[in-house]
Amino acid sequence: MNPATLMILPVALPLVTAVVALMGRRPAAWRRWFTGGSALLQVVVAFALASTAWHGGPQVLAIGGWAAPYGIVLVGDLLAGIMLVLGAVTALASLLYGFAELPVGDEHPLRLPLVQFLVTGINLAFCTADLFNLFVAFEVMLISSYALLTLEADDWDIKQAFPYMALNLVGSTLFLVAAGLAYGLFGSLNFAAIAERSTALAGTPQLTVLALLLFTVFGMKAGLFPLFYWLPNSYPILPSPVAALYAGMLTKVGVYVLLRIFGQVLPPDLPLIHTLMMWLAAATMIFGVLGAVSRNFIRGILSFHILSQIGYMVLAIGLFTPYAIAAAIFYIIHHIIVKSTLFMVGGVVVVLNRSDDLTKTGRLWAVAPVLGVVFLLQALSLAGVPPLSGFWGKYMIVVEGLRQREWVLVGCALLAGVLTMFSMLKIWNGPFWHPEAAGGVHLADARWKPMTAVAGGMTLLSLGIGFGAEFFLRVAHEAARQVLDRGAYVTLLLGGGN
Repeated sequence: MNPATLMILPVALPLVTAVVALMGRRPAAWRRWFTGGSALLQVVVAFALASTAWHGGPQVLAIGGWAAPYGIVLVGDLLAGIMLVLGAVTALASLLYGFAELPVGDEHPLRLPLVQFLVTGINLAFCTADLFNLFVAFEVMLISSYALLTLEADDWDIKQAFPYMALNLVGSTLFLVAAGLAYGLFGSLNFAAIAERSTALAGTPQLTVLALLLFTVFGMKAGLFPLFYWLPNSYPILPSPVAALYAGMLTKVGVYVLLRIFGQVLPPDLPLIHTLMMWLAAATMIFGVLGAVSRNFIRGILSFHILSQIGYMVLAIGLFTPYAIAAAIFYIIHHIIVKSTLFMVGGVVVVLNRSDDLTKTGRLWAVAPVLGVVFLLQALSLAGVPPLSGFWGKYMIVVEGLRQREWVLVGCALLAGVLTMFSMLKIWNGPFWHPEAAGGVHLADARWKPMTAVAGGMTLLSLGIGFGAEFFLRVAHEAARQVLDRGAYVTLLLGGGN
């Protein structure tokens, strides 16, 4: 198979899987085997695409033979390959975790199809090379996420989904406005055509307005301050396997698009946008981690930490040097694995203690030390303790901030790291270190062992990223180089591809 032809598979495989699983109507073992096999195949395809981009350069697939800028074009550069791998691995781990959490008969019949539709939208967002199909990808992803958010929620929890839906609907409306403005300015929605034609408009008010609109849309979807309040109340109502996938991937799609749009599509000379990015990122870090400190249940703490960590990634994009962009990419790699794992640990705590309220949990270090080790390693990584994976990305961001003499921003990043450690210690002192649990410890519930095994596998991946940081940094630097090479991107798409 032509390497470029593989580009259709990350979208086609989950879509077909979702349709077949939907036709099954009722939960059944064959649906689990089919969906799990498809998820494993998606991991293989994603690695193949990333390897091709790493060794052979970006690949282009013009759907239906219509070349850019007139047709639908999928692009598989190294950044897209990295995101596809992370998404496929996280989706597979979440599926296996979900299979361990619930017997087949207790599973909601729509959960598996909706998760695959969600993955379809996520993967299309990573591969597409034009604004219209990016909008389609976001709508597929968001409609699936709305359904999953409310699918298994009770009457009280379902109210927490309203801000999520409202803010994302506003974001989608602004996205359409931005797409219309882009078409009016450039006569095309293709990324390469915009990159080629936007250079002549660098520094003009029209381009600044477009950049502000796009930053607002994707900053909102990434969970950036001040429009982030939809996230910390909605994610905790999700079932643990779905929450792990959301925590790992959904906000990172917004960060990915910010990288793509401001690194590759729009001109680099946007100092107002970059400055705004950095200061909003700093506010996101501080308010996010303060929200985590204020919460007293595991999923609430971890949900606020998603916001705080998004701040680091967006700060790196705002610093806008090749080194900073590489730092952002490495941080994304680290965070997706770590954050998904921590939500899985939270789910195991609920199984064992029947609650994740820190005042009602306890004694898990004594009876489930492996779970404690998994949590401790990932918590320390999230806080940025060397030599774990979280340290390297933060180190690079701090170094670049100091190089650019952004003392206040660096101070915010360091303060957020200290407060992250404090909030992680709150979780440690609750379920793991407290001598007793209000509802006891339900070790007879055998689900916790395979659930812990999946979280342990993700922890091993995280350790590999930390101890193999040299390789992953090389990958991140190459991905950053490809993203920032706008000329090569324009030639690749408008010149007919490889």
